[in-house]
Amino acid sequence: MERIRLSRRDFLRGAGATGVAAAGALMFPCAEAAFAEEGATVDVEGASLYSKALGDDASLLPMRKAACPGPRGPIAFEDRDIADSEIASTEECEVLIIGAGIGGLMGSLKAAEEGAQTITLEKMTEGRSAWESFGAVGARFQKEQGIEIDPAQLRDEIYRAADWRVDPCAIETYVSRSGEVADFWQDMLDKGGSGWELYKFDQAPNYNGFPVIDSYVNFRMPEGISTAWLFGLYVCKELRKVAETYDNLSIRYETPAVQLVREEGGRVTGCIAKAGDAYVRINASKGVLLATGGYDANPEMMQAWVRPEDYESSTWWNPSWGTTGDGHMMGLKVGADMDSLPHPVMNFSNATPSTFVEKRVYFPGAMNYSIVVTEEGTRFANENQARQYLSNAINVQKRRGHTCFHIFDQAMIQSALDSEPSGEKQLERDEEKGHLFRASSLSELAEKAGIDAAALEETVARYNSFFEEGLERDPDYYRYTGNNVPFTGGTYYALVTNSVILATVGGLTINGDTQVLDTEGRVIEGLYATGNVSGNFYAGNYPRHIPGTSVGRAATFGYVAVEHMLKGGQA
Repeated sequence: MERIRLSRRDFLRGAGATGVAAAGALMFPCAEAAFAEEGATVDVEGASLYSKALGDDASLLPMRKAACPGPRGPIAFEDRDIADSEIASTEECEVLIIGAGIGGLMGSLKAAEEGAQTITLEKMTEGRSAWESFGAVGARFQKEQGIEIDPAQLRDEIYRAADWRVDPCAIETYVSRSGEVADFWQDMLDKGGSGWELYKFDQAPNYNGFPVIDSYVNFRMPEGISTAWLFGLYVCKELRKVAETYDNLSIRYETPAVQLVREEGGRVTGCIAKAGDAYVRINASKGVLLATGGYDANPEMMQAWVRPEDYESSTWWNPSWGTTGDGHMMGLKVGADMDSLPHPVMNFSNATPSTFVEKRVYFPGAMNYSIVVTEEGTRFANENQARQYLSNAINVQKRRGHTCFHIFDQAMIQSALDSEPSGEKQLERDEEKGHLFRASSLSELAEKAGIDAAALEETVARYNSFFEEGLERDPDYYRYTGNNVPFTGGTYYALVTNSVILATVGGLTINGDTQVLDTEGRVIEGLYATGNVSGNFYAGNYPRHIPGTSVGRAATFGYVAVEHMLKGGQA
């Protein structure tokens, strides 16, 4: 095998001994038998094993150590030599896809539609599917509705959001191919016959200097489905139903891939997977697509690869705990390169200390109109910034020992309470947890919440003065007043707030055909990556002001990867 940066001695020794949380085991029933004893802990050497993943010749970032409060999911990757005698069986296919989230599903359906013998492996009971929308350019429905998107503008905004720390090729692929993928997506939904339909999602004007690019796509649901926003759960269910109609596609759940197989210095030819207690080798003649997601459910990897301020005081919102970095580790093991550290995360500002906030109750009114203060009673940011930036600002305050609160009044939340029957009960639940305080005056609110009363009253009075004086912009933090409202009294609320992590979004380096590259920038033949296991797209944060790129790139790259495997880039 050609020289790579990995230290074979130190590379993730003992990764399979990482414990599985009880909740993770429920999502993945065979976790205990297949991977580790429940409750097992990482040993002293293991605590730094992810720090050594790039080998002895890699610099270590001097990041302060911090506890990671996130979930611990079941790790599939095994860093050991699996003897031929351990392989119970061998199977053949043309296309092998590892992971059955939206990237893996889209690749699976594309491969099946092209007639390729396809095996898709998913270690959990189903692939991660908790998302709300995606992005696309030049889709049929967009053209039919007269939606014109400037591809150059969208590319430029994604580049700038990544501080230009990316090779343009993958972003160019997303922008140029996502419309075609959206059309394919609609075709697959039509095949299901349930009535799902893609449509334009209207974005509100943006007053913070970011362009509003009309590439946001959402779904019209069939009759009988009721959801506030997590359309992905139901869309993926529909796509899984469609997948069952193909005789040449086998999707296997609770069947984790544990290693990639690469010829000596050559192409990736398949993987070793685990079905129950038995190892099986799956050979793929055309290629292997990694679609395993990020590693937000792997605390040790978070500590090694992410800024501590991005996770140490955050809440986690992770409906599927399978995202433990298996694809990252399998790729690195066979010589792949990866985005520079620290990796970016998808972090938003709208969480309480226990969970993602209840959108139906706090959005769009209270969380949009509120001001955010610390226990000192003073503001510290433009509250209408893109969510990742307000999240960063909150993290700074948390790291300095402060508690942060959204402050709003009855008028700011009333419309949500009127439209959501369970709203008052949710407020009561948040009160019981000690996350929400309400009172008839600011001074009483401050006393209940532990906020400096005089400072809070002064802050609210000053904020109201901007409206009284007819100012277009808040002179303190440049917040636009035209789509906000002053405090008008009645009941006042203080909601304890902190950041929430939804996913990590840094991964293996890919080119425009989604082929994984090695540390010299050369293609590793036969290996592709999509979604949050793939890199070369984001840098500092997930850019929430360009909505849809996360799911959009996952679907697009899954489709493009399979097309390249089967046709060599010739559509």
